[in-house]
Amino acid sequence: MGYVAYYRVSTKRQGESGLGLDGQRAIVAHFAGGSDLVAEYTEVLSGGKGLKQRAVLAEAVSLCIEGGHTLIVAKVDRLSRKTEHALAIYSQLEGRLVSCDVPNLDKFTLTIFMAIADRERELIGIRTKSALAQAKAKGTQLGTAENMTTSGRVAGNMANKQLALEGYRLVYGYVSTLRVQGLSLAAIATKLNNEGHVTRHGKQFASATIKRILDRGKR
Repeated sequence: MGYVAYYRVSTKRQGESGLGLDGQRAIVAHFAGGSDLVAEYTEVLSGGKGLKQRAVLAEAVSLCIEGGHTLIVAKVDRLSRKTEHALAIYSQLEGRLVSCDVPNLDKFTLTIFMAIADRERELIGIRTKSALAQAKAKGTQLGTAENMTTSGRVAGNMANKQLALEGYRLVYGYVSTLRVQGLSLAAIATKLNNEGHVTRHGKQFASATIKRILDRGKR
């Protein structure tokens, strides 16, 4: 009997780039030490999805049940984003679940950690909606990651000035949205880079770049 590792990232781009996966693997490897790692499973899917949609997780759990192994995750939120899902998995495994960020995990601590995470996500959602509503009321142009994909990758190659300006407007809209959500300049730059966006010159974003975008957008 040994460990079955389960890693999860939320987006296809993260899965392809390894973003987040290397960190999870390192944490699990450090925790497990010389213990036997029977298998490793990686899933690219939102943690909020229902258990029936988590085919890879189901396979990992099945292997644990069949072989009497222990499921190990780097962080409890990699297992799920919902308390009821995490508890259902814990029950299926009869307690053979290890989360590297929660020492001596049991049903009680799992319930508390998941409940706290659930509540914090609710509060973040409430604060974000409120901040976005206030920003819209002030006339701030907001954007989405989908819009940013067009602007970030295409604007650098645009010969037409009008199209370039439209691309910049979308960049500013997305950056403004992230700023309203409370992200720092460095965090916004990191997020954009992690999502695969580039500046109009084909370079990665930096804090100074984000500041210039926001400053120009206020004029």
